[in-house]
Amino acid sequence: MDSSNIFKIWGIRRRILLTDTSEIDLLNVHKDCFCSTHYHKDKINKFILISGEVRIESEYGYITLSEGEQFEVRPKLKHRFIAIQDSVMIEVAYVEKDKIDANDIVRISQGGRLVDGKEMTLDEMNEKGLLEL
Repeated sequence: MDSSNIFKIWGIRRRILLTDTSEIDLLNVHKDCFCSTHYHKDKINKFILISGEVRIESEYGYITLSEGEQFEVRPKLKHRFIAIQDSVMIEVAYVEKDKIDANDIVRISQGGRLVDGKEMTLDEMNEKGLLEL
């Protein structure tokens, strides 16, 4: 298993565990950054907030997590997270049948950052030259 850091527009993901049926990642999410709006066909996600403050948004509304709180996202529920503060989360993903599929994610929109109070996606930030090289 490769546990190297994966750099995202929202921060850093580090894989801690990968088995046939589950995966555990450590997420370091930067303040004002958000992941893509997406859903999973079969995967269940549980977010456990270690430090900071994160809002989990779904098609049904949102919940704000504080340190020590957790939230579970069931398959097919569109969701994303956005960091209100620099935050550290553990993401536990698992399937109840079959095996974890790396292609289980369906992205609706890109992740990005709040810039001067406006949401900007990765592509928009690239177009405006706002990303560090």
